[in-house]
Amino acid sequence: MTRQQLKARAARDIFRRHREESLGSYQDASGDPLEGLELVLARDVERVGEDGVLLVDQVQISALVEQLPKVRRDGRFTLDGKSWLVTVPVRNDGVIVTAAVRPA
Repeated sequence: MTRQQLKARAARDIFRRHREESLGSYQDASGDPLEGLELVLARDVERVGEDGVLLVDQVQISALVEQLPKVRRDGRFTLDGKSWLVTVPVRNDGVIVTAAVRPA
């Protein structure tokens, strides 16, 4: 098993334990909504921004890259009847994609 396959397997296990109870969706200006996404919603997340500045995102949403390959700044997640607008794509390590979001 390759390192990438091991990372993907570990990510699926993490999502199985930490994902939200209901499935969500994502849509941006480039196309139709992607439905049935396993999403992890995290609150008050610290991250290092440009020039080493510490930033705190009130809410981040993560998805498996195999379900959602890329998020865009104009994207919108829907989860449990709430809409979240992507403020900045934070990370995409090829296994998990994460975005800072705010209520839409």
